[in-house]
Amino acid sequence: MHAHNPLDYLLQFVAKWDMPTIHSAVLILCAMIPGLSHACLWDSDTLATERARFPEVQGTMSGVFPRHSKEYHAWRVQQKEPLVESGKAAASDYDDLAVSLHKLGSHQRAIDVMMAKEKKLPGQYETYSNLGTFYIYTGDLVTAKSWIEKALSINLNAHFGREKYQLWLVQWLLERREATESLVNPGDESIDQYFARTKGFASFVARREAGGYSGSSDQPISFSEDQRKAAIGGVTGMMYFTDFDNPILQEALGDLLSFGSGEDNAAQLASLCYLQASQRVAGSEEKKRLMDKVLKEISTSKGVDETTLKTVRRKSLEQGEAYAKKVRADELAWIAAGKDVSADFQKKYLGQLR
Repeated sequence: MHAHNPLDYLLQFVAKWDMPTIHSAVLILCAMIPGLSHACLWDSDTLATERARFPEVQGTMSGVFPRHSKEYHAWRVQQKEPLVESGKAAASDYDDLAVSLHKLGSHQRAIDVMMAKEKKLPGQYETYSNLGTFYIYTGDLVTAKSWIEKALSINLNAHFGREKYQLWLVQWLLERREATESLVNPGDESIDQYFARTKGFASFVARREAGGYSGSSDQPISFSEDQRKAAIGGVTGMMYFTDFDNPILQEALGDLLSFGSGEDNAAQLASLCYLQASQRVAGSEEKKRLMDKVLKEISTSKGVDETTLKTVRRKSLEQGEAYAKKVRADELAWIAAGKDVSADFQKKYLGQLR
């Protein structure tokens, strides 16, 4: 009879895990390997504390929440496009059509729908907010910023205050772009040094909360727990409503989770965010930069290795994929039956979240 490798033994059961169990994956592994349980800081206290402080994080970063299928968005385009083209559409019909086009990858068509809505029904917050998001996906961050600012001028606290974090995210990306383009002369600091010095999105948000002082300032960064939790809520909200596995959002979330001392941060969850981001970016330099952030967080855990981390990530994503397949099967059935797919989705999946 062959001896079981502890990881193999663990994986025999992992397919049956629910999300709370996934959160404890590394704890189980540490307990099963002699000696590792004493060195590994992925323990019950650490994980329980991180989960209690940031309960929405791992499910969101892994896609374990109700999200529409591509078939749903194609169905909604068929429902809404005739209304818009006939001139009989309400404001919400324009928004629905544009968002579904965007979700299907037709970002310019989505922009065109919003511009048609602006011409017919000018000055609406939803129009400007959607345009800000759509332009981010075209890569035109300057235009995206201007639309988001217009949305905020109408409703500063829309989406439970999440809009300002989208603006700050775009500003952060523009700052990064400008700094990266300027680091070309001999003697300049390296891009890696720049990212280390500016401490990522968490530092950027903290600077905005403090009044917007420069990233090169020697002024100490003050970032309260309430401010950080609000920022985490803003980023996870964007992940929920846009793309949970967007590498920019994953890195921004990791920065917020990793900020602070070992007693205050959530290094384990941050390392999962950075790992997820590293698997989604293009280019070897970006992958290396993000993996360096993964390794830095792992090093603070004294015993957590890259293989273990990848196992937890894979199983978390499998849970998210299983959830998405379940939703897709329901939506395909509702479409085939000629039902109101939006209403049935809200009743089955969003009702249970209230």
